[in-house]
Amino acid sequence: MKSNLSIFKSKTGEEEFLKSYDEVMKLWEVAYEEVKIPTQFGETHVIISGPKDGIPIVMLHGMTGNSSFWYQNITALQTYRVYCIDTLGDFGKSLVQAPLKTEEDCVLWLDEVFNGLGIHNIHLIGHSMGGWLSLNYARKRQENLRKLVLIAPVASILPIPFIKLAWYIYPSMLFPSEKRIKKGWKWFCAKGNDIHPIIMQQIITAYKQCRPLLAVIPKSFPKEELSGLKIPILFIVGDEEKIYRANKARKTIKEKIPHVETTIIPNCGHLLITEQATKVNKAIVDFLVREH
Repeated sequence: MKSNLSIFKSKTGEEEFLKSYDEVMKLWEVAYEEVKIPTQFGETHVIISGPKDGIPIVMLHGMTGNSSFWYQNITALQTYRVYCIDTLGDFGKSLVQAPLKTEEDCVLWLDEVFNGLGIHNIHLIGHSMGGWLSLNYARKRQENLRKLVLIAPVASILPIPFIKLAWYIYPSMLFPSEKRIKKGWKWFCAKGNDIHPIIMQQIITAYKQCRPLLAVIPKSFPKEELSGLKIPILFIVGDEEKIYRANKARKTIKEKIPHVETTIIPNCGHLLITEQATKVNKAIVDFLVREH
């Protein structure tokens, strides 16, 4: 399928970004393959690793990121068959045909990707925007899921803090200088935590060379829209989370989904999959292997 749209501002920018993506993939400590799955919305890039007969896990990354960012988490999950998906319209290798604009679009898109991969009865793991996409999918298709892991999902349970994002993040997207980009992403982290320089270089390249085509705006779901969820759910958040207060988020999600399990990880902010990867990995694995 040929894409009618492109996240890239120029051909040179595309080449620079793809090179930076592949540099991050050198950090992966497991064997993997890359495939593209055609959908009505475009070709979706997927990184696959783990045994072919393993229980399937799907991982959805945060906004303005991509699947390469799971490099610190993938090894811990290698008894599973893991599918890391580049969200269409975000800063990855997927090719956009028609932008995702609505909640329904996002569900249909994932349906087509899962069908194209031939997977069902999966564990679904999402970080930040990937957490919102995961919860949005679960409330419509929980019959296709075993368990759900939400890692600091944006919106979903509480409104987006647009003022904070306008101050710290939006300037780096609108006027993408290296200084602004580093400042914005440093804000995401807890004090004393750093982002791997190869990841940081990819982020800088992406912000300079790409434009987002993901058109859906994540919202918080009211209790009545989540009340039908019966599958096991784990909510993970850092104690210094930036997009909401960790304790308020834990209380709110328990009110909306009473059976949810919650874990607050110390000394990390919004980028907890890299800030405290070992602790996050342990929380995920313990949850997945436990009988429910």
